[in-house]
Order: sequence, then C-alpha cells, then structure tokens
Amino acid sequence: MSRRSTTDRSDYNDNASNASNTSRRPTINFQELMEDLPEHDRETGERLRRHLQFFFMNPMEKWKVRRQLPYKLLLQVLKIVFVTMQLILFAEMRMSHVDFLEDTTTVMRHRFLKEWNDDRDALQYPPAEGRYSVYDDQGLSEHLGFLINSYYAIRNDSFASFSYDVVKHPAENLGAQISFESIPPIEVLIDRISNVTVNNNTYDFDIREVKDTKRLNLTAQEVFQIGQSDDTVRDILATRGITFLPEDALKISTVQFKFRLRTIHYSPTAGDQKPECYKIAVSIKFDNSRHTGQVHVTLSTVVSYVNVCNGRIIKGKLPGVGWSFDTLLIGGTDIFVLILCILSLILCCRALIKAWLLQNKTSDYFENVLRNPITVTDQLDFLNLWYVMIVVNDALIILGTIAKISIEFQDFDNSLFTLTSIFLGMGALLVYVGVLRYFGFFSQYNVRIQNLNFLFFFIFI
Repeated sequence: MSRRSTTDRSDYNDNASNASNTSRRPTINFQELMEDLPEHDRETGERLRRHLQFFFMNPMEKWKVRRQLPYKLLLQVLKIVFVTMQLILFAEMRMSHVDFLEDTTTVMRHRFLKEWNDDRDALQYPPAEGRYSVYDDQGLSEHLGFLINSYYAIRNDSFASFSYDVVKHPAENLGAQISFESIPPIEVLIDRISNVTVNNNTYDFDIREVKDTKRLNLTAQEVFQIGQSDDTVRDILATRGITFLPEDALKISTVQFKFRLRTIHYSPTAGDQKPECYKIAVSIKFDNSRHTGQVHVTLSTVVSYVNVCNGRIIKGKLPGVGWSFDTLLIGGTDIFVLILCILSLILCCRALIKAWLLQNKTSDYFENVLRNPITVTDQLDFLNLWYVMIVVNDALIILGTIAKISIEFQDFDNSLFTLTSIFLGMGALLVYVGVLRYFGFFSQYNVRIQNLNFLFFFIFI
C-alpha cells in the first residue's frame, strides 16, 4: 500500500489500482476480498483502513479532520525559535573567546619575536613580506637574546596582567611581586640527528634521532649581561650544553623554546562574562629541518582555563540574585532548549514506534487475512524519515547544549568550542529543514522520492 493511495481515496478499488501502478503488481479488487471475509475480519479491515488514512495524513489534514492539535509541529516551531536564540548567544560568546585567543597570540608575537611588525599580523595575498626567519649566527643570537630579555621582563614592561606560571601563585592577585628565583625556567627542546662526520671529503650522517631537553635556569646577573649584549647569550647557553655552532647546522632540525604565562581576561562588552584566568603555553620554534640556511621562526600558543583567581561583577546584577541578567538569559535559554529537545525526542520516538507497530499489524492482516502480502516498498512507507531527522537533530542539539553548558561553567577548551558549534549548527539546520517539510514546502515531490532524497542528503552530511 502506498501513502498517496491511502490518503487520497477511501475506496479499496482505487487503492488497489494505485498500488498496482507503483509496485507493478496485478490489479487486485480488495473490496471483493473484503466482502467474502467473515464479519469480524471485515470490521477489523475497516478499522485498519481508517487508521491508515489518518496515519498518512499531514498535521494540517489531521487538524481539518479531527481538530487534533498538531502539537509536534508547534513544538518544532517553538524549538526553532529558541535554538536560533541559543545559536546567537553562543556565537557572541564564541566570538569573544576567538578574539581573545587571536589577540593573545598577536601580543605574544610582538613581545617575543624581534622586529615583528603589524604587517605580519594581517592576512594578505600575496603577503607583504616573506616568512619570518633568521639567516646567520648573529641573527640567531639577537633573537635568542630578545626572547630571554622579554621573558624575564614580561611583568615590568607589558600593558597587560601577565604573570609567570609558578607552582604556588601568590594569593593576593596576578600583579603580586615574586622573587627572581621563583620565575620558572624556559624549557628548550632540541630535535637533531646523532652525528655528522667528514672523512676524506665524504659526509657520514648518523641519522638516529636525538631529542634533548634543557632547562634555562638563568641567574639575574646572566639576564643582565644578555640585556647588555646579545653576543653573551651564546656563551651563557654553551655553559648549559646548548650550542648553535656552524658544525651544528647539519645536525639540528628544530629548536623549541617553551614557557607558560598566566593572564586574566574580562570583556566589559559581554555582560554575561565573568573575569577568567587563563594559562598561556607559548612555544617558539626555530625550524632548520630543510638545512638551507634559512631558519623559519614561528610562535604558537595554547590557551587553557585555570581556576587560579576569583572574579565577580559589581554592577548589572538583579536585586537579590548573584547572577547578571545576561547570565540568567543564557542559562534559561539552554535549559529551555534542553527540555524542548527531550520532549521532541520522546514524541518522535513514540511516533516511530507506533508506525512500526502499525506496519506489523497491516502486514499481518494482509498476509493472514487477505492472503496478499504487502511489498517491502510499501512497508518502508511507514518509516517517516522526517521523524528520523528530528530524532537526529534533537540528539545533536542535546549534545551541543550540554557541551555549551560545560563551557559556561569554565571548562574552556577550543576543541569543545568546535564540537559545540558542529552539534548546534547541524542540529539547527535539520530543525529548519523539518519545519519546512511540515509546512509543505516539499509537497510537490512524491513521498518515496522525497524520503530517498533526504536519505542521500543525510548521508552526505
């Protein structure tokens, strides 16, 4: 039995004719079969026919026939309003953190890379300048001296609340003074091959990989000397087993300088955002893997949330409430969307289960009573893939909302931001498609073709 033949006509002769056209089976007069059945089986068939007619109606047809409120449709419309609001609020929060990450990386480049300029911060094609690199021993010494001086002076000459990532942070605030001996050392990671020797104008490469890790525990006097002259940095590093001699050029592939800082982030333009403390893991890489004489220099940062400081907003709170209006709006929207999606998930799962039970009942009646089993194609008409789509988007939105709530409770993670964006974005897209389907925007297509097209669309996503 096809969906179109069941909903458009009430008499079994026309149903049989339409079914024969779609499934290419011989025409069967179901009305005559029904008349030959016992009274009980005939009444069961009539009830089944009415049930099938109502089952394959769309929400608006059900409203006209039985005045049954299309609550699932209204729930989807309500859900799309609040999911859209949730996406807007999440996009604002995401934009604030993305700007913070980009600005932090920009500050680190200007602070620790010698002669870094604003032109390199802007993405241009073709780029205004070549790759940031060093080309000789003198240039390398100047960059290393600049890096070390900037690290030990970060608290004194920076227009931001930067602090070192010490094991036990002072309780007062990020600006509290700490002794020079408490400053964490810079970690140096050297990736090189084992050895290169020259015998009778023949180079012998021992390409076994060697990874050395050093810690620069510099004294105040050594830092002062590096500040006075960049040339002293080579001798100071050599006393700690770190050398960049000409004969090392073929051995060393990469050298990374790593250290961690802490900072506080607060945006007055985001009323829902509390002051937050973050750890900034900075990695400056000198890449000599191509051994061409051009050493590329890159800086990368990884920002993570740490519970190292407590912050609160003095203004903007509701009377008698510990949260601001924006915080209550965001939290209330998340909870309401979660409730709507759970209700929608339950209702659509129930509808799919009822459709499966009706399909079994119909198949049993046609096979055991009418002695004419329905085809697999007709059985698939009972599977409403739009309900399947709603179940999928509800699951995506529920996962995305839970991840969003986790982020709002200070579980800052860039990958979690990305997953939340994917879950909420895909869930909202499927909600929009489902509501358009309910309003009949796809009614010009045959039901089977429609379901098949959506199946391909879902697999593609």
